[in-house]
This record gives sequence, structure tokens and C-alpha cells, in this order.
Amino acid sequence: MTLYLAMNNIANVALLFMLIIFTFSVAGMTLFGDIDVGRYGAINYENLNFKTFYMSSTLLIRSATGESWNVIMHDCAYEKGVIANIYWMVF
Repeated sequence: MTLYLAMNNIANVALLFMLIIFTFSVAGMTLFGDIDVGRYGAINYENLNFKTFYMSSTLLIRSATGESWNVIMHDCAYEKGVIANIYWMVF
């Protein structure tokens, strides 16, 4: 019964999370879409990049779980400068 009563709140949190991922995915594609291979190897052309919306959103979901987000941030910062640090700290 408690889970049923909490479903509305759970749906609101899930929608907010999807909105944040969508917004930062589009911003990441604009800012970092031209990075082919990062200096530290976290961003690569095969499976971890900002080239497409799908890849960008999976990268951000992976980063939201805490999986080596700082190395990805350093790859972006090496290519784009301080704007990458601001992007990742806000995210």
C-alpha cells in the first residue's frame, strides 16, 4: 500500500531525472561532441562519447552513478578548458 501511495512521487522524481539528463545531454553534445579521444582515455570513439544523444545520455547516466566521472571531466577540461569544469560541477 505504501509503494502504491508513493508512486506519484517516484514518477515525479524519475521525470525530473530524465529532464536533467536530457538537458545536459544536449548541452554536452554541443560542447563536447567534437572530442574523439580524450587525453586520459575515458572518452573514446566506440562506446563513451558525446557524439549522439544516446551515447551522451548513457555517458551521463553512467557518470551520475559515480563511475569515473572525474576522469571524463578531466578529458573534457583538457580539450575545452574551464567550461568543462563548470558543466561537470553543475551536473
